[in-house]
Amino acid sequence: MSASRPVAQQAAFVRGAVGTRWRLVSEPADGDCVGTVVAVHGFAEEMNKSRHMAARMARLLAADGWRVVQKDLLGCGDSSGDFADATWPAWVADVEEELVQADSGRPVWLWGTRAGALLAAAVLPRRPQAHLLLWQPVLSGAQHLQQFLRLHAGARIVGSGKSPASSLSPAQQLRAGTPVEIAGYELTPALTGGLEAATFDVPADFSGRIAWFELGDEAGELSPAAARGAERLRARGVAVETETLAGPPFWQTQEIEVCEALLLRSQAAVDAAALATTLPLAALAESPP
Repeated sequence: MSASRPVAQQAAFVRGAVGTRWRLVSEPADGDCVGTVVAVHGFAEEMNKSRHMAARMARLLAADGWRVVQKDLLGCGDSSGDFADATWPAWVADVEEELVQADSGRPVWLWGTRAGALLAAAVLPRRPQAHLLLWQPVLSGAQHLQQFLRLHAGARIVGSGKSPASSLSPAQQLRAGTPVEIAGYELTPALTGGLEAATFDVPADFSGRIAWFELGDEAGELSPAAARGAERLRARGVAVETETLAGPPFWQTQEIEVCEALLLRSQAAVDAAALATTLPLAALAESPP
């Protein structure tokens, strides 16, 4: 990859299926892009905790020649609507809209952080040759939702949770069609139903490569669930490169954290697509950033 280039960033509100979406495009200032990276953020507070890392990653890739598109999904902060207005199909549509706009003649990456991996996988049938950059991907939406709902029980224990209006658990209320508020986020069945049903997978005709990163106390093996998921994909002939790096779980830490190793390794993996190389991630580690 050539030396870093000046970066231009443009933020705008664009029309969505309902309301508007806040969208930030980072790209080389001369507009000559090697390809497109579509960022897909995580769920609820994990999105906010990841903003700093996402901003750093976007600028690094843009300096390498990529057009990086970051969009707040419906009801997620700067876009129109409240969290209670969000639905899983609307989020899928938001991501899909960016994917179909990407230049089809150049490499395209879907960059999913945590639950963003589920949304990225959901739109792959529209462009199965796209590549996937995954940051600590969520593989089971049901499990992810269950973990989030546990915050309700935790808040009740410390006395900060609202008094329950029902004897039903939050999960039971949602399945009965009743919205619930967890950690300041109002969840509706229209959102959680889709999340709960989502599992990470790629379509049968997927031909892209997957760069899959996890973080841990030290570099080493993937989590068992991730290792099984990656192995299943490899058995189908999918090109999956995985790596566990030492670094903080920035998507959930109280303070804003950064993992430089994840940024640099992701940069190398994405840049490899522009170079049309099939070098494994281990070999890319020896390449200059």
